[in-house]
Amino acid sequence: MNTTTGGLGWMYDTDLPLVNLTFARQINAQELLERMGVDHNTVAVRGPNDFRNELGGLLYADDGYVVSAGHYRSWAWAWEHGSWKGIQDQGMVLRASIGTAALELHASEKPGEVFRYAEDGRLITGLDTTNSFARTGSDPHRFDTEMQALGARPEEDEYGPLGSLGMFYRLAENLGVGVPLDDLNNRPVLSGRLLPPASR
Repeated sequence: MNTTTGGLGWMYDTDLPLVNLTFARQINAQELLERMGVDHNTVAVRGPNDFRNELGGLLYADDGYVVSAGHYRSWAWAWEHGSWKGIQDQGMVLRASIGTAALELHASEKPGEVFRYAEDGRLITGLDTTNSFARTGSDPHRFDTEMQALGARPEEDEYGPLGSLGMFYRLAENLGVGVPLDDLNNRPVLSGRLLPPASR
């Protein structure tokens, strides 16, 4: 892990074609998966071999909804492998945040990323660079000071030396989140399949 960044340090210099991450503070990974709408019959602690054997064929299928989940400090994390439930289901981060705080990060090969931060069932700050820079939420300027400290002026299409995705990673790290690379790839963690969004 890159110690000059933080809990997402390994992600900065990694070419990830798809990033779909949901975090929730002070709940466990099982509870986060339940709030995200997991198929209970598919949830288990799996090591890398069992994960590949049982779920590998669905990893990057649009309707696979494969997810891994674990913990980093006071946050639970959930990584969607290839599907887009967090984008398709706008209420997911809100449900994850009930009684606490939650965060979603999304990025793909298409230009643009999404950062959504919620507290107790309400969207506080939504930042979206997929078209032009857009803000939503009850406090859309909540992270302006942090963005400015990173050299970013999003309304002017200036995201500083980290770029827009790196800026979102750093904002997330400032909240205390992380995903240990060994947990994602080498250690047994919870995994399963999310239920498709109701609209599908």
